[in-house]
Amino acid sequence: MKTFISNLIRVGFRSILARFIILFVSISLLIQTINFLTYNVYLHYVESELERNYDRSLSNVAVSLNKLFEGIYQSNFLLSLDSSVMKVFSADFSIDELPKYADISQSVRSLARVKYGNASIDSAYILKRDNQLIISNEGTYEESYFYGNVYPMEKYPIEYWQQYSANHDLFQILPPSRITGSNRNQNKTILPVVQSKIAEYASDNLYVIHLNAQYMTDLLRDYRLTPGSMIFIADRNRNMLASTEANFTNDGELQQFLQAALSEPADKFKGTYKGKKMRVIKYTADFFYNKVDMIASIPEEDILDSLKNIENLRYTVEGLTFLLSLILSILFSINLYSPIQKLVRTLRGSQTQEAASHDGNEFHYLDREINRMMSNVHSLNEALSYTLPLANERFFVKMLKNNYPYDDESIGAFLKNSNFTFENDHFMIALIQIHFRKPFYDTFTERFQNEASQKIVTVMKTFMPPQCPGYFLEIDSHLFCLLINLPAQSDRTAYEEYCEEMVGLFKNDEHLLRICAGIGGIRQGYKGMQESYIEAMKALWRVSPFDGKRVYAYTGSDQVPARYLLSKHDENKLFNLLMSGKQEDVYELLKRVIDANIGQGIPDSMIRELYMHFYIVGLQVLKQKDRSLDDSVSKEYVSFIMSGESLSVDEITQYIFSFFENIMFVCSNAQQKFDVTAFKKFIDEHYSEDIHLEYLAQKYNTSAKYMSRLLKNELGIGFQEYLQQLRIGKAKELLRHSDKPIAQIWEEVGFNNRNTFIRAFKNQEGITPSDYRKNIRA
Repeated sequence: MKTFISNLIRVGFRSILARFIILFVSISLLIQTINFLTYNVYLHYVESELERNYDRSLSNVAVSLNKLFEGIYQSNFLLSLDSSVMKVFSADFSIDELPKYADISQSVRSLARVKYGNASIDSAYILKRDNQLIISNEGTYEESYFYGNVYPMEKYPIEYWQQYSANHDLFQILPPSRITGSNRNQNKTILPVVQSKIAEYASDNLYVIHLNAQYMTDLLRDYRLTPGSMIFIADRNRNMLASTEANFTNDGELQQFLQAALSEPADKFKGTYKGKKMRVIKYTADFFYNKVDMIASIPEEDILDSLKNIENLRYTVEGLTFLLSLILSILFSINLYSPIQKLVRTLRGSQTQEAASHDGNEFHYLDREINRMMSNVHSLNEALSYTLPLANERFFVKMLKNNYPYDDESIGAFLKNSNFTFENDHFMIALIQIHFRKPFYDTFTERFQNEASQKIVTVMKTFMPPQCPGYFLEIDSHLFCLLINLPAQSDRTAYEEYCEEMVGLFKNDEHLLRICAGIGGIRQGYKGMQESYIEAMKALWRVSPFDGKRVYAYTGSDQVPARYLLSKHDENKLFNLLMSGKQEDVYELLKRVIDANIGQGIPDSMIRELYMHFYIVGLQVLKQKDRSLDDSVSKEYVSFIMSGESLSVDEITQYIFSFFENIMFVCSNAQQKFDVTAFKKFIDEHYSEDIHLEYLAQKYNTSAKYMSRLLKNELGIGFQEYLQQLRIGKAKELLRHSDKPIAQIWEEVGFNNRNTFIRAFKNQEGITPSDYRKNIRA
């Protein structure tokens, strides 16, 4: 670490390592800044959203309370239907005869119905002023007894009601008042609602309803969005009618805060209550001819408390992230700098110590050296500038992967038509595989990951030996084939050293990636090219992650003697069974051969060679039948061979059998004789039944994928889409020409439930089945 710090101080910003560290730390700081800004934007969003939600809440409160008071007012009209109530409410009515007591009793019953018809009503009564009599839902009382013992209210003593004037107000909501001195109604808070008319009949008497203020308090509390929020309702005289706070009628500080809020002209502003900063929202509404102001007050600490866990987590994550990013920045910088440092040291090896000391700026030094190298190898680049045309490259990849047994003459003719020829008649194949490891995917971006293989190949092309022309072919993902065209009597020593050099170049980065190489022998002709490819693959299989050797060159003497593999007899039998399409016999033979080989204890490389034998047998069957598989199937099996996965015997057998099953299907006579017309006819006749592709594939002795492809080629749409269109078409006929209910129609045409039918019908026709029937018959 001391050496690293001293080098950093000495070289300063001229060092690539220092720039790497600064780059990573700058990115980390940028991320932290973005996180900070994001949090503040989110806080502002939460505050704004809370205000919008309270606007909606206050609107909902207004609607709920308006319905409440409208219901109370409607009770007025219900009472007007009772003649006894109208008589009692009349100023001319006096209790001077015994029969009139029947009207009193009937009025008590009607008032009781009003009271028990609404949970928010505590009592309902008629005040007959001239008689000083109260007729309530519970019976009749003298005025003094009622206001002195039953409902003794702080704000509304008996004198208040004796002097009360309606002032032509049809419906007046009075400020709430606590009840004291009553055993039955002790500590209640009442909100009186006074009406001077019943229906259209006005009288000096009053019809009064006592609302239980607790009901409105509970309603307001239900609309609070944070625990510390408060909601108030005030009338046009700035009297508080309801609040979420207990004992609000006697809370002077709360009343003072309300008056200050009502005096504020803005609808949204900030205030202070009991030392707490509050966000205040005002909303104006009408409660049945009574204009009121509704106020919501939210403590800012509630908003911050809702984000407290997020904020604490943010600070913790930011601190840990910055510390971790700083450590990773140094580690990644050292890892990324390591190959550059090695390259610089290699290039400086030929320089004197004095000359090297003048090149402190590594960027300038590498730039000069690369330009010099590019100039020196210009002739080599010209020799290697031509590449295989894309069609030829794909041809050779297919020839090598699928082991097509083309003869040299036919391949030569193909290349001649493509205006391409090889200089020599001998070939050697080297397979180079790049294994990227988990830290690589965790460290670098997806774009860099996708380009990494090609960048490594570009490096390999640059350092390739100039002796003979070489071509890079991409066999599979991260698997590349180096095709070398050699003259007779050549050796491969230079290419073995080249592979060792390429592996060594990335040796220090094995925690990120591992490069392995297998080199085949030098063989004559195109058939020999295929043999060299198989030898290179066998050599590549020998690479093990548990030893340090990453390059193997194939030699006949270093093979492990085959204890069993695939005998000629079993190979012929497998070939014939595949040709005949006997799946069960093929499966039994595969199981027996794999069990026997694993029982003999052959090594992993020989097991993969056995897979290759199976693969070649399958290709021979395809050639004999003049058929071919999809490229995706071939690529999947080659990837399986190269992966070296550790699988059970049953898993291996099933995987290989699926490959053979594809071959048997492609080669089967059932495929050639399959009648698409009969297949379509069967669907048209049985559309109402529960049919699916797997069932039809079994019925017609083919595969579901193949049937789906044939039907799509014939009709231009897939099986499920065709079946649904057919069922919807039949449903439309029934909707047009019958009176059957829709529930019966969807069952008849084959749908499983009503919702699926209606959704499918609307997706296809744009309207529901009911609307379709109405339009047709309109």
